Amino acid sequence: MLVCLSLMNASLKTEVVDHHKGRLELEAMDDVLPLFIYCVAMSNLKHAASCYNMMDDYLRQIDNFELERKLLCNYDVAVKYVRLEWEN
Repeated sequence: MLVCLSLMNASLKTEVVDHHKGRLELEAMDDVLPLFIYCVAMSNLKHAASCYNMMDDYLRQIDNFELERKLLCNYDVAVKYVRLEWEN
């Protein structure tokens, strides 16, 4: 699941750079968050919070993986936002 999260982040960044022909990049995690929210909302994940819990449990057992921890934080915020705020 962490690999999928990392690939999603890489794809989002690549698409933004390609779309804007290199003039705009997603650098800060705050720039990526709205896209994470959109991706989570459109994904129709049935157990998104459970996926977060499994990835969080895994990352608690190992060191390093700082980027994945940041991505997981964005994923968590996106899941909570979609659950509480997204209008269907």
